[in-house]
Amino acid sequence: MMIRIMIDCSEMTTYLEAHAYLARELSFPEYYGANLDALHDCLGDISEETHVTILNSAEIQNNLGTYGLRLLEVFEQSARENDLLTINMIERDTW
Repeated sequence: MMIRIMIDCSEMTTYLEAHAYLARELSFPEYYGANLDALHDCLGDISEETHVTILNSAEIQNNLGTYGLRLLEVFEQSARENDLLTINMIERDTW
């Protein structure tokens, strides 16, 4: 059975809120380091078929600037490296 998770980028208005939100929504372990390297590591550790839908990805750039774009790149890179992880990005206009 595939795990389906929805991430809403409009919920990520600061660096700290972004990582707390991701840790909660993706059920990361307590030791999650709340940075891009830790995000990559935890996404790489996913061991069950998981589909993540990222809503409002354009808002993350408004909220977090370049850091937000790098965060999205970590999701895309992790999906390329982990065959059990798929990512879909949807903007508000299309859902």
